[in-house]
Amino acid sequence: MTRLVFIGPPGAGKGTQAERLIRERGLLHISTGELLRDAIKAQSALGVQAKAAVDSGRLVPDEVVIGLVEEGLENAAGRAGYILDGFPRTVAQAGALEAHLGEKNLPLDHVILFDIPLELLVARIKARAEQSREAGGSSRSDDNPEVLRRRVDEFVRATAQLSPFYEQRGLLRWIDARQDVETVAAAIASTIGG
Repeated sequence: MTRLVFIGPPGAGKGTQAERLIRERGLLHISTGELLRDAIKAQSALGVQAKAAVDSGRLVPDEVVIGLVEEGLENAAGRAGYILDGFPRTVAQAGALEAHLGEKNLPLDHVILFDIPLELLVARIKARAEQSREAGGSSRSDDNPEVLRRRVDEFVRATAQLSPFYEQRGLLRWIDARQDVETVAAAIASTIGG
């Protein structure tokens, strides 16, 4: 079983690489954004708590996000493994994840950090938005430079704490996300084996 965490700013290629691993290796993609939307829509106990936070403009509390991820991890049973995307975002969440996986004796294998300069991210986001418009679709809400910079700032703050946490545990793997999709995919495959 392969147990991965993808860390990186929006536009770094996490989604593209996650899709490849899902297709090629049968991994489950666990996205906190999707988990939150699904829980809110289903009006589950955790979803009600999440909606209250979202509606008031607050961050969803760690205990709610952790609960949703733990539920999501239950769906990984019998799968080839999983990729956590968007979680953890804080050291408290990382500690809770470590404790949960430790209880099951299923520690993480790798935490892959997609390393990319801000200027290239902005260029990628502009290109992604332009491609969406050309295809007749609407661009994503985060496909504009101002929102991107805010999200990258949040990412940098969080990563400043998470990188040392995972580095101390020997799990952090840096991937040069400036490279093309195939080169990044090969680097990830080399990192995780097989």
